[in-house]
Amino acid sequence: MDQIPTLDYIKRQAKKLRKELGITHTEALENVAKQYGFANWINCQRTLNQKRDIPADIAANSFQLNFTDWLRKHVKRDSPLGDLARDMSDKSWPSYTTVEQYCDYLHDKNAVYEAIQTLNRAWKTYTAYVKRKNSPQPVNSIRKKVAIKNYDERKITFVKNVKPLHFEDRRAEKFEAGDKAWISWTGSKAIPATVISGDERNYKVRLERPLAKAGKITYSLFADEVRSTPELACLNMVSM
Repeated sequence: MDQIPTLDYIKRQAKKLRKELGITHTEALENVAKQYGFANWINCQRTLNQKRDIPADIAANSFQLNFTDWLRKHVKRDSPLGDLARDMSDKSWPSYTTVEQYCDYLHDKNAVYEAIQTLNRAWKTYTAYVKRKNSPQPVNSIRKKVAIKNYDERKITFVKNVKPLHFEDRRAEKFEAGDKAWISWTGSKAIPATVISGDERNYKVRLERPLAKAGKITYSLFADEVRSTPELACLNMVSM
């Protein structure tokens, strides 16, 4: 089979084999794993899980760096990672694509346990570095404000039989920029609004009705005066 199998595929094959041969689930997993060239089921899990550390589409991206070249960048560090990088200068150091292969190599070299630990930590750092370099969206971009639509279909809503709460009984809700919300000036009429910005104490909102002034009027209100439904907005009406 040219295509690398997935863990789910191997589990399905093992389930079929267990029924056919009347063996245990563990035995079936071991047999199927070996059929695909793995040492055993544990080795199969580790190898296939590790392959998910570097998504397949990374190869198509512009930034590529193998583990060995990444290690060379840390040769001068006075740390276990630096020690590992200097050991890599050995001409017999291989070029592998999985951490399991490197671990097997160190085991064959009778490396100490600490060296194996350092290798595993280095591999995790390396894969995170490659992912970050190939990420289509910078991590800090999630903090940018959400684009706010210019048109809101919601209309002014009237709520009956609502008695506004005393300010000591009110609770604030969590909103992000761009979220839809409601406010009420009277305790019976709720006006649709959009959150522009805010913090734990206040929210800045823009009104979406009346339609002629939609998006043109903004207010800075206490956090507990901005709510997610017309009913809650009337319960927590804006204090004058």
